[in-house]
Amino acid sequence: MARPTTASAPLLEPPLGGLRRNFGWALGGRVVYGASQFALLVVLARLGSVEAVGAFAFALAFTAPPMVFANLQLRSLYATDVQHRFSWSSYLGLRRRATLAAFAMIVASLVLFPTAPDVAWSTLWIALAKAFETCSDLHYGVFQRHGRMDRFGRSLALRGVVGVGIVAAVLTLGGSMPWAMAAMAAWWGLMLVGYDAPTAQRLRPPTGRDGNTGSMARLALQAAPMGLVFLLDSLHQNLPRYFVEARLGTTELGLFTPMVYMITIGSAFVFALGAPAAPVLARHAASRNGGPFAALAYRIVARGAMLGGAGVILAVVLGKPLLALAYGPSYAAEASAFVFVAISGALHFVMVPTIGALTAARALAVQPLIYAAAIVAAGTASALMVPDHGLVGAALAGVAGMATGTTCALFLLRRAISAMSATSAMSLDHGGPR
Repeated sequence: MARPTTASAPLLEPPLGGLRRNFGWALGGRVVYGASQFALLVVLARLGSVEAVGAFAFALAFTAPPMVFANLQLRSLYATDVQHRFSWSSYLGLRRRATLAAFAMIVASLVLFPTAPDVAWSTLWIALAKAFETCSDLHYGVFQRHGRMDRFGRSLALRGVVGVGIVAAVLTLGGSMPWAMAAMAAWWGLMLVGYDAPTAQRLRPPTGRDGNTGSMARLALQAAPMGLVFLLDSLHQNLPRYFVEARLGTTELGLFTPMVYMITIGSAFVFALGAPAAPVLARHAASRNGGPFAALAYRIVARGAMLGGAGVILAVVLGKPLLALAYGPSYAAEASAFVFVAISGALHFVMVPTIGALTAARALAVQPLIYAAAIVAAGTASALMVPDHGLVGAALAGVAGMATGTTCALFLLRRAISAMSATSAMSLDHGGPR
């Protein structure tokens, strides 16, 4: 019997689980993890201070650009690599090298631009935690590709809940912020080596049958635009925070960041909508099935929009008491800014699945343009609004950036679907598969 070709390889993989089951696990994991990140800020605000929350926010913003570029969206690329262009060893080797380079860059930056010792050490430990997280993220691509989002959900839930418990325990026992972040980083590292890596190992095919031997350099060239996309996305979302820290100070940043993090639970729903469908979208795109691709992609985008609209209504009606309950009265005083943060989040809930659909369609090179436009809008709005309007201005700048990026992404998705459908029609006209 003839040996299967690469094109037939997807048929040899374990069948994907039902989208509904995978959606449930992805949603559960993301919701628990999002809630744990929200709880982490509550712990810092209640057991620490606004300044501690500000230091945490600074550390996240400082470590984000190099770490998100190092991510290179390799999880999404691996999960949607239905033609098996690259082997697992290429993905893993590239992820390790990129993460190590990003961590070294953060350490060098802390040396070159010294800050307060507690802030510097907290930033260093958070950078290590993020390094472990980005390595775990690649193994999540294995879970996603093989339709085992139950593994993904369990990992996220354990990492988030136990991590918050560890931080709370350290602070309750009188430990400092750096020690709390060090303990959290240790737990995330243990999750990587104790659960994520060995679980992915059991799911993957034996070495030599997990894909072609495309070189790591070729993979890096393909992934570089996606790393740039993640970098630009991080800059786009963090620009208002950079302006708040520079113009208003770390304390105001400590007030602003928890509002943004309250949107993370909603982001969990959006991820859960898109992640299980990504391999299916990729297969439709590879087969040039424009109709089914468009139906599934737009259904996910519409659900993201509905979720975002519900979040805006919640922020308008209950924003002030929610902020007071979670963080305290000083945060509730900024409830007007929270409404615009929610509007920005609603736009983000549309943008994320749209970008996911573009990735599945391998429309990679155009994605940096989306975020470049969003950065220009967010940066310009931040410069104009933050000095005069404070946190409300920062939230409005976020809306400007998200609105620009979402509009561009939807336009490009429509173009990609039109091109896909046109190619399929041309194939039929020329006697292609019927």
